[in-house]
Amino acid sequence: MTANLLQIPNGTKDILPGEARMKREMEDRIANNFVAWGYDEAITPTFEYADTFELSGAGASNESMKFLGRDNRTFMLRSEMTTPLARMVVTRMRGDEGSKRLFYIANVFRYEENQAGRQNEFSQAGVELFGDAGPEADAEVLALAVSSLKAAGLEHFILSVGHSGFLAGLIDDAELSPSQKERVKQMILTHNSVALEKAAEVVSYEPVRKVLQQLLYMQGGPDMLRNLKKRMTNPKCIEALDNLLAIFDLCEAYDMTDYINFDLSLVRNFDYYTGMVFEAYGPQIGFNICGGGRYDNMMAKFGKPMPATGFAMGIDRIILSMRREGVFKSKSTWDMFVAWKKGNEKEAIRKAMELRKGGKTVKTATAPMTPEQAAKACEANHCEALVYVR
Repeated sequence: MTANLLQIPNGTKDILPGEARMKREMEDRIANNFVAWGYDEAITPTFEYADTFELSGAGASNESMKFLGRDNRTFMLRSEMTTPLARMVVTRMRGDEGSKRLFYIANVFRYEENQAGRQNEFSQAGVELFGDAGPEADAEVLALAVSSLKAAGLEHFILSVGHSGFLAGLIDDAELSPSQKERVKQMILTHNSVALEKAAEVVSYEPVRKVLQQLLYMQGGPDMLRNLKKRMTNPKCIEALDNLLAIFDLCEAYDMTDYINFDLSLVRNFDYYTGMVFEAYGPQIGFNICGGGRYDNMMAKFGKPMPATGFAMGIDRIILSMRREGVFKSKSTWDMFVAWKKGNEKEAIRKAMELRKGGKTVKTATAPMTPEQAAKACEANHCEALVYVR
């Protein structure tokens, strides 16, 4: 009975000493990187009204964690951070007409399938850039994602970049019914190439049918986009390809094009994306560790039209990727252990404070010890060196 009471809820986890310390250090590096790029931290409530997520397009689905308030309104634990920050900008920063660069490091909550790297409560770090519609903003967000993944400690990763406008134009030209559109979207989401090729057979316009049938294989660099542009006639598709090429051109100035691979079948889970979208994939892990894109319509739904773009990094997934690559190790050591002979406790405290001011991590004995006892205590406390005050 007692053992059952001491269990933690499914989809949650304890982060033990050592790993928690390394996670905090990683988050600090990421936060410092965001600040260096001109982004300011913002903190929103852990839960919002479920209606706010419905309005944004993030939705209150079966994956959402909801509960009823005393006023009989439905609350929802935040399932992502874009909606709360957009709500905050509209309601609390309404008079600020300039661009707004915000970042966050927060836990979000969503029912997920139980497997490594997928928890119902997980940590995210991310940015939102409000007020800029051009490719310059999207290029900055992509470059900042690369820079932040490096700051986290990752070296080997790739960004898959697509465009929601390209897929929208392609579906328009295909003249599919609503149910056919939804089926095609699911086939793309699940990368079911056989089913997608068969479903596309109903499309009468041959150029569109061929592109749709080959969509899951349309990956590559800017030359792939330029060649595809010659085959397209839909204005949305052409505009999307031009936009991606402009973003790529700007990314050259950031010296990060080696991390970009275009994937025109990329579809993000949330419906609010309107332009460039991307996901980052690291080593030894089968799902994305970072994702985001442009969402220009959300702010209008909140009453203040404003273009926006951003991304979120999954801290827990990054740690899992680094752990599997062997570059993330728990840390539970300290530099110094200060022990003292009876009567010298004040001198020992002063010594420990002096060492801390010098940048050392220090543990101090809480009782007098002999030199032999101090040596054993130093090892037991995972300290690398002993200072004995006699």
